[in-house]
Amino acid sequence: MRNQKGFSLVELLIVVAIIGIIAAIAIPSLLAARKAANESAAIGTLRAFGSAEATALSLDGTYETMSAMAGKSYIDAQWATAKTRDNYDFADIGTPDNSTFGLSAVYQTGGGNRSFRVGFDYVIRSVNAQSVPSATDAPVGTVASS
Repeated sequence: MRNQKGFSLVELLIVVAIIGIIAAIAIPSLLAARKAANESAAIGTLRAFGSAEATALSLDGTYETMSAMAGKSYIDAQWATAKTRDNYDFADIGTPDNSTFGLSAVYQTGGGNRSFRVGFDYVIRSVNAQSVPSATDAPVGTVASS
């Protein structure tokens, strides 16, 4: 009898099947983790924008648009033109003045499950839709009562 070395085709197929099962279990979790990371990044960005708006109000006497804040280095200069990050579209809500401002982060397909906004009360609010939240939607970190 010859001394055979190596794996049989059946053994290799079993290993491939096991790897496929593990991947089928792990991939949805990885996608959910990525969405959660994108949401956290959007919330952090809106918090930074809220701080930048407070700086603009303090130094200039009025709230400002994202482009104006980028031009004055209150936020990163790239925000003057690139308004999409981490699968979220960031935009001004309305026209800022000396009493109000609004900034939104609306997710793109695959980017997250919630959209966010920050306004003159500096509270970040969310909605489970691909649209701009209203000023009365639930704040982040709270559960809406039913």
